[in-house]
Amino acid sequence: MFSVATAVTTVFTLTGPQDRLRQIAEERAYRTCAPDQMAWENDTTLVMTLENGIGTSFLRHGDGLSDEYPDVSIRGMEYFDCFDDPGFAKWQGGQLVYEADLITVFGILFPTDASKDWPGCSASFWHRSPPLTAAIAENCPDFDLMPLRQLAGPAPGWVQTSDGFATLFLRLPSASDARDGAAVIFYHGLGRATLLKNVDRFGGFARYRRVSYGRITGQYQELRPVLRDGWKADEKKRRKARQERKVLRRKTRKAGREGKNSLFHLFDTDPWVI
Repeated sequence: MFSVATAVTTVFTLTGPQDRLRQIAEERAYRTCAPDQMAWENDTTLVMTLENGIGTSFLRHGDGLSDEYPDVSIRGMEYFDCFDDPGFAKWQGGQLVYEADLITVFGILFPTDASKDWPGCSASFWHRSPPLTAAIAENCPDFDLMPLRQLAGPAPGWVQTSDGFATLFLRLPSASDARDGAAVIFYHGLGRATLLKNVDRFGGFARYRRVSYGRITGQYQELRPVLRDGWKADEKKRRKARQERKVLRRKTRKAGREGKNSLFHLFDTDPWVI
């Protein structure tokens, strides 16, 4: 057996009078984090960052800070390894105002500010929850899919980008407060697609499902020409992927018959499978 360390980053942002925040910084030094992990965003905003810190007790620690300092506003953010599945929370007056656990279904490098060409910005899509809008607007104020309207796309109303493995076709909401957008994530090499319905400007959506190439082209006929071109271009990749899946299924069945753990058996003999 083996274990893999998971990097956890937790950030608490405290807002209040400067003298009060300086007092809190002195009291929390080496309790919440080391002094060199505290930073002043401005005169009334103190940021405390913990690396490999709180983990699953994130909310409990935030509750403790809020109970001890009910006179300041506290925002918390936590994420594992990267910014894929962030957790956001806010405490005001000693009470939890909102808590949003954003489960990412798909993320891709895609500048959400069409006036900038910087690769560090990405479009993420996650299950919508009641506190999602407040959490995104307050913690990620620059995240907004609507400016992507300025980009050219494969069909009117759609924009497109690819990360080399999957291609995202995004139909933006009809208005800033609408939830009628749609996203098609197409895996040409596998011949499979994921459809996200009722997408809003923050990337939140109501539901998603796996769908076939035929269903996508039937439902969104305006995408048919570009999808057909990609489908034909990746025919060899799909054939190879089907062959590899067949080999993997045979190896899995064989490992099961031999009474071994299929995952570790495959890892020992064919590392490329993992």
